[in-house]
Amino acid sequence: MRHDLSPPSDLRCDELSFVAGDGVTHLGITLFRPEGRARATVIYAHGGGFSHGSRRDKTALHLARRLVPEGVAVASIDYRKRTVIDDFPTDRAQMIGDAQARSARVGLRINPDYCGSAFYAAVEDYAAALAHLRNHADALGLGGRMVALGASAGGIAAASLAYPPRGPWHTLPRPDAAMGVCAAMVQPWRLAADGPPLVMMHGYHDGVIPPQNLRLLARKADGKRAPVTVHITDVRGHRHQVEAFLNGTDAVGRPYLDLLRALL
Repeated sequence: MRHDLSPPSDLRCDELSFVAGDGVTHLGITLFRPEGRARATVIYAHGGGFSHGSRRDKTALHLARRLVPEGVAVASIDYRKRTVIDDFPTDRAQMIGDAQARSARVGLRINPDYCGSAFYAAVEDYAAALAHLRNHADALGLGGRMVALGASAGGIAAASLAYPPRGPWHTLPRPDAAMGVCAAMVQPWRLAADGPPLVMMHGYHDGVIPPQNLRLLARKADGKRAPVTVHITDVRGHRHQVEAFLNGTDAVGRPYLDLLRALL
């Protein structure tokens, strides 16, 4: 769902700028917000394999139309794309390579690009956007929890920011809660009992990110008593999962969007 749209005139919308995790690049946030102070904020990161996509994808607009009337702000963020390992200092590049190898050893079946240098850049930028919104919450009329949400690659970043990688990334600001749709957490060994709530929604068959990764995450979370909930749905396919999240219901008629609402 990467059809870019201009912000609609019927929603209150602000275009913001923040400095990325590299301390140099300037990135954008499209912030949809209700009248008065928002009771919570959803920070949404789009999909695209860490190589393409933008904050103006139509998923963000659909989220805003659903949540802003409920008093929830929706901040759709950009992050750096196609970041290569040479963009990191040598010591950090070594840490990234070691973690990639460990992800494979623990049993994750995922494209190496989804846990490599571009992934780390996206996590850094997600954290920078979160910090920017927190620092300017009063001026922007934002209150309550800040929940990280992402689809596909954006969901990998959202879940991983809740339990960030070791090294210099360990001190990144964390969201109050997080949710990933058709995504994965690429370093499940980072889970901890005192971490923020994390919800993962995934289809029973996904050719991009196999659901076995989510079952592995569920086992790791259970062993560490981490507050992680994994929902394997009966929706087949990768992109169809996002459509189901926005508009679908589970077997007993509960909207999948309620998984996010419960985190607010």
